[in-house]
Amino acid sequence: MNENKSRFSLAALKQKFPVMPDVRSLSDEQKAWIVMKIQSLSEEAKLFETAARLQKIRNRLVHATEDISDGELQKMVSFVFANMDEIEKLVGKQE
Repeated sequence: MNENKSRFSLAALKQKFPVMPDVRSLSDEQKAWIVMKIQSLSEEAKLFETAARLQKIRNRLVHATEDISDGELQKMVSFVFANMDEIEKLVGKQE
């Protein structure tokens, strides 16, 4: 998911629905469209959450004044490996 797609989704959503719609009055096609746009935005939000968590991990490692316990390091490693797809997307944005 790239940043432009999220921007497009947000712009399209705001253009099509300048105010919050009552979903009960939407057609199935409109509901499907709005769901796709929200999913697109949610994917980007997941990347922001992952980036924030990675930043916290980085700060903990950089500013450690003592050895990181195996348990704490395992949590960090587990997070990185469990979120590898999102991290790859984040790294791709940096290139």
